[in-house]
Amino acid sequence: MHRPTGLLQTTYVLMFLCSYSSLLKIFAFHLCFGFSSCLLDNATIGELKKNKIVMLISWPQPTSVCRLGCVVASLTPEHRYQQKMEGITPGRRIPLVDLGQLGLMHDEEPSQEEWQRVARQLHDAFTDIGFVYLTNHGVSDDQMDHLFKSSATFFNLDEETKIRYQRDPEKQQGYVAVDRETLDTKEMSHELREAYDLSRVDGLFPDVEVPSLRPAAASFYKSCTTLTNRLLIALAHSLGLERNLFTSAHKGLCKDNNLTCLRLLHYPPVPDTIPENTIRCGAHTDYGTITLLFQDNMGGLQVRERGGSWVEAVPVPGTILVNVGDLLQFWTADKFLATEHRVLIPKEELQRKASRHSIAFFINPDNSVLIKPLDGSSSHQPITVKDHLFYKLRKSHNY
Repeated sequence: MHRPTGLLQTTYVLMFLCSYSSLLKIFAFHLCFGFSSCLLDNATIGELKKNKIVMLISWPQPTSVCRLGCVVASLTPEHRYQQKMEGITPGRRIPLVDLGQLGLMHDEEPSQEEWQRVARQLHDAFTDIGFVYLTNHGVSDDQMDHLFKSSATFFNLDEETKIRYQRDPEKQQGYVAVDRETLDTKEMSHELREAYDLSRVDGLFPDVEVPSLRPAAASFYKSCTTLTNRLLIALAHSLGLERNLFTSAHKGLCKDNNLTCLRLLHYPPVPDTIPENTIRCGAHTDYGTITLLFQDNMGGLQVRERGGSWVEAVPVPGTILVNVGDLLQFWTADKFLATEHRVLIPKEELQRKASRHSIAFFINPDNSVLIKPLDGSSSHQPITVKDHLFYKLRKSHNY
């Protein structure tokens, strides 16, 4: 089971001694009808403890909010997805794709049927809404937990310390403070977000303050790179192209001639007073090939579907959210859609007072690759990867 990382610092509750109290009946109702969790306040927790119904197991530390974890462990990502989708506004939804034999748990070559199944489902998602949830991907919970914890440790440092690791615009490595980056320059004047960009495992890291970050990032990089190559092969299959067409353009992942970036993101608690037109992340499309996004449980991400309405990209434990970037849309002559997305300021007071964390693996082809439509059309002008990326980065970063 993927544990919620960070923000609500959820406390799990485990039943171990039954009682015939009314509280137990309420809990039994929830369990029988398949709810994975219910929120309890301090008063309810105290009543449960008094009646010897529960014991508390905290991860990572106790808070005033806890979750009944009796059935969560048995739920698959597919079940969680269905639960998350309940109550979501009807319309285009982000589909869920099981990677099956393409997941990192499998070392053997997937069958042709599996390549074609995953390829077809990715093609359907990327031509419709441009986003997809992946299950059975094989990036382990431990890897995610270690990187999320190391990321939170860094962002909890004082500003004076963090700024010593300020991002190098040429190397795309280092700390990006709040208001150093504006993704929606038309609508938003203030984006409440900070980040740490990691384009190289051997680059600038806060090793003194957060010694766990470099090894956690290195492990994560390795898994995400392997998974990326499998996805790129599936995408080539989905378009009827030569198997290695995309992977051959991404040979330099995590090397000097490639700007693929592992980005740690922190959305700090929202102050009581904020300027007008403030958002956590302005509406934008990603710049590269595809993005692998790992969310905590706070929510807030929205995707603009083709009809123009905003769809909730709710966090689904056990999944990776994957989306198309500009370069892949150019490459495929607009078959695959680079969809706008944003992160809103929460309306709920509890969420406004909590941080939000996510980790994005932005995948780009090698710098010198010339991107032009594969169908030979003139739908987009040819451009090198480096020229495109630096144009977009200079436009969004305030240095």
